[in-house]
Amino acid sequence: MADTQKAKKSQYTKDIPDWVRACEAIRRDENHAEDVSLAEYIKENLQLELSDVYHDIGLNPAIDSIQNIINMPSTELRWLIPEIYRDALRLGLRKAPIYPNLIAGEQTVSQTSVKFPAINMADATPRRVNIAETISVGEVSFDQKTVEIHKIGRGIKLPYEVIQYVSLNLVRIFLQDFGVKLGMGLDSLAISTAINGDQANGSDSAPVIGIITPGDLVYRDLLRIWLRGARLGKTFTTQVAGEDMAIEILDLLTTTRVFGNQRATVTMKTALPQNSDLYVHGQIPANQALILDPASSLIKLNAQPLLIETEKIVSNQTEATYATITTGFATLFRDSRIVLDQSLDYATNGFPTWMDPSAFEVVTFD
Repeated sequence: MADTQKAKKSQYTKDIPDWVRACEAIRRDENHAEDVSLAEYIKENLQLELSDVYHDIGLNPAIDSIQNIINMPSTELRWLIPEIYRDALRLGLRKAPIYPNLIAGEQTVSQTSVKFPAINMADATPRRVNIAETISVGEVSFDQKTVEIHKIGRGIKLPYEVIQYVSLNLVRIFLQDFGVKLGMGLDSLAISTAINGDQANGSDSAPVIGIITPGDLVYRDLLRIWLRGARLGKTFTTQVAGEDMAIEILDLLTTTRVFGNQRATVTMKTALPQNSDLYVHGQIPANQALILDPASSLIKLNAQPLLIETEKIVSNQTEATYATITTGFATLFRDSRIVLDQSLDYATNGFPTWMDPSAFEVVTFD
């Protein structure tokens, strides 16, 4: 049971509402909202550990329940409840998502409709310049696109029995799992954007490439994509596939001997991936693998960090907790993403013309 005497004497009890309000102000900042926890806020601004605050107010998360906080004589302590929920969800959200490994970075935005640059391959191949001759001018194709981001989230209901009798540490375990599921939703959103692009008309979708012999994936099929990426300045180090396709790729890449002899060592000076990260995800269609360069494929746009809201539903004696995030993903370079489809023939489903760097590599100085 929470120590009510310690709570009355605590030097921090009266400050807790102000701390939570300060955190909420940072999270809801219209120009630069940040995802900050109560523990991070008090550590950075007050050099306090949240565990020390709990000890000072007489709260033991291993024993005390949510109801114990509600029953405390100091009503200020109730401000801790949504922060406890939020920290558990946040921990689960960061536990095992794929999307951080697929993106170049994150950008805070102030609205849900974002103007974003669309940069195409530059026509800037060097030309010979004679004495006193005007230098020819190439160009960079630059467009502007609008990217829509959305609020995503879910709610869960905690029965009164959980609130009254289950310790905070145990409740956190269940809430972490809720956060994990939220992270899975962000993974699906990132993968869908990488495949279909960020435009509703599909104009920004990733090119779909076939293989030499449909239904029979060989090492050469991957080499072709890696080599083309290297010529374009992309490093396709990351792959995402469904279970069956992932097994095909793993079996292919982990086979180190052919006909009993080890592969010859060739020093490839055109940079190819020395290692490839393979992730398994159900968002990828059968027979396909998403292959991308994380450094130039996607960027995550954040308008509102994790928001936790609760309400009491007396009719069925539950407390509903809702978690939402306003976010989305935008594509950077279209030639940084490729979908490999082993059911298609490369002869008729090869690289699109805009992914052919040959015209830019052939330079004449006549």
